[in-house]
Amino acid sequence: MENLSPRDAATDPPAAAVVLNMFYTGLGIARSLGERGIPVIGITAGRAVYGSFSRYVRTIHCADSREEPERLLTQLVALGRELQQRAVLFPTRDHDLVFLDRFREELDPHFVLVLPPSDALRRCLNKWETYLVATQAGVPTPKCWLVNDAEQLRTAAAQVAYPCVLKPLAAHHWRTANNWQLVGGRKAISIASSEQLAAEYAVIAAADRRALIQEQVPGEDDCLIIAACYVDRQGAFRAGFNAQKLVQTPPGFGTGCIVQSANRPELFEPTIRLLRQLNFTGVAEVEYKWDARDAEYKLIEVNPRPWDQHRLGAACGVDLMYLAYCDCAGLPAPVLPTAFTPCKWIAEDTFLLTALGLLWRREGGIRELFRQALGKKLYAIWSIRDPLPFVVYAARLVPDLMRLAWKATRHVSMNAMLARRKPQVRAPQ
Repeated sequence: MENLSPRDAATDPPAAAVVLNMFYTGLGIARSLGERGIPVIGITAGRAVYGSFSRYVRTIHCADSREEPERLLTQLVALGRELQQRAVLFPTRDHDLVFLDRFREELDPHFVLVLPPSDALRRCLNKWETYLVATQAGVPTPKCWLVNDAEQLRTAAAQVAYPCVLKPLAAHHWRTANNWQLVGGRKAISIASSEQLAAEYAVIAAADRRALIQEQVPGEDDCLIIAACYVDRQGAFRAGFNAQKLVQTPPGFGTGCIVQSANRPELFEPTIRLLRQLNFTGVAEVEYKWDARDAEYKLIEVNPRPWDQHRLGAACGVDLMYLAYCDCAGLPAPVLPTAFTPCKWIAEDTFLLTALGLLWRREGGIRELFRQALGKKLYAIWSIRDPLPFVVYAARLVPDLMRLAWKATRHVSMNAMLARRKPQVRAPQ
């Protein structure tokens, strides 16, 4: 069964959009589509997820794509049978991508998946294969080494320049089962020496022996630039926008806390070339880092799905989620503006915790953090037109902050008491 034709779409009610998980990304998709009157169904395994309380969402509690994929498949098929027409299904995590790719055939009668073809998806998720494709496409990229065992590690350690970066071969491998705890909750690890490389590999090998060593491009977080784009189901590049990371948490290899729209149109040519080499279709967030040594942008990774800061595009008039929906639902493509619009996206929960951490540790940087947040902005959770998700989040955040403050106060008080009880040693006469 194919997606709706434009003629059908003109007379039928709009197809529903189904969104897996209602955190930053899912909430943003719901707002982008719900504001246009498109019915949105949010699928969540957690009953307290803030995005589930959006005015634009009908929430259904289902199994998690990572923990219970077979059960979620049964639930989605049942949902699909209830809907009047084929729905457009959006993933928001790498585990969702793996789940949807595994069950394409079973889901196809009921959903149009916002998902690249299997081969393209596999090469995007596998960082070594992404590196190989980028090399074939002539897209500049940091030098990489594939590690499958200790012998390959020793070979790479003798060739790589330090500092370098140790990464999972596929990001979702480090988040499976208890692997996230084994790797210390780190997305990537900065390595300063061969000794540290051997020690860190011994730690992460308990989660996954396969890893990638990548040349570390020097520069701060604001050297990271994103080329976000949508390639339609026929393989044609439709539209894109740029974004620049200003603050990541933790710095270097964390998630975006403050991200601003940018004007780097020169990045679209290599990005389109790369995506064509991949035979890619769908939503792509392609990340580069400016390498001042070679005066060029170098590819860091390809994210083949919607991501946290996609709403920056909507603020700039290039709403990739609506564009994807229209393409999958058989609707005419919207007319998009061409002028650059400055705007910042802020994850207000991460921003708050980062600010409190700087104050608590009496570190510098608090003024710079607030300076980076100046200007026209939108938030990951807060919206004046859709305030309930933030209210729900805040209602749960305040007790957590109070508990943390209480523990910290007790810790300080205990240390002070022990200091007073410590016997004084008198100096010899």
